[in-house]
Amino acid sequence: MTVYYGDICVGSIACRVERVSATTVKLYIMTFGILAPYRRLGIGAKLMGHILDVCHKNATVLEIYLHVQTNNEEALAFYRNFGFEVREKIENYYTDIEPPDCYLLVKELSRILKGRNTT
Repeated sequence: MTVYYGDICVGSIACRVERVSATTVKLYIMTFGILAPYRRLGIGAKLMGHILDVCHKNATVLEIYLHVQTNNEEALAFYRNFGFEVREKIENYYTDIEPPDCYLLVKELSRILKGRNTT
């Protein structure tokens, strides 16, 4: 999904659906970015809100996850705001940027919200 301000592309998000079983999928956020001059205007929040709405409407999506570079405090705060939690630190995840380490962030979607029995 791409966001435009006038005729300028100011942000985008790309996700991949990963099938875990016949009835269960995870959503991986591959890229998510907003141009610096357009940050803190609610654009990223609207994009994330859209992704969460789509996932909540689809009962097969149980989890959303992504990787964030360990020094990207702005991104970490953004995702924590939406209920993502650091699951683990992965060393040397990136091969061509510094620092090369990342955090795996995960947001588990409630089975109750999806109309599933939690037992």
